[in-house]
Amino acid sequence: MRCLKIGLILATLVLFTGGCFFEPRQAEAPGGAVITYLPQSQPENVIANIETAMANTDPAGYERQIAEVFTYQPDSDTEASYPDVDWASWDRAREIAFMNDFLGTIDGMVIDLRDEEIFTDWSGSEAELRYIYSVVVDEAGGTVPYRARVTLEFRLDGTFWVLTRWFDEQGEEDPDSGSPLPPLGRRRGAFAAAGGG
Repeated sequence: MRCLKIGLILATLVLFTGGCFFEPRQAEAPGGAVITYLPQSQPENVIANIETAMANTDPAGYERQIAEVFTYQPDSDTEASYPDVDWASWDRAREIAFMNDFLGTIDGMVIDLRDEEIFTDWSGSEAELRYIYSVVVDEAGGTVPYRARVTLEFRLDGTFWVLTRWFDEQGEEDPDSGSPLPPLGRRRGAFAAAGGG
């Protein structure tokens, strides 16, 4: 009899709450605003979600887009600028530590990871996409632009696509001034050189 009463109470609670205990929620930004992410049903959605997470300084949103087995590879100039960084061991944990630090110290950014499309190869459960990205970081000292040619690799993990590798191939020129700009990997290098990760 006692079990029946408890069962009826639980059934009543579920009925009156409309099942909201079992429905997914949208992520909340650090400032409390709701951030809408796309379903990870294709690699392009993962890229859009990474842009959304970074633009909203939401490291948790970024973390959900990367695979358990993840690698970051810098361009040769960044590698030469930070020779003491163990780039070969840059994995998911280090990437998450970097993003938490990076997104927690800036005021915002304008990001376009698909500024120029170079190459896409998507078949079965793997994809490789190459773009030139453009990022402008807003921080206390002003704005800092980054631009680079990047290879992004993805894998289908169950029913969701995730980013498995970010390779900054080389910095690119500012399309307006023609000045060379560094890749975002320079921020990763500075973070690691300062003992981060």
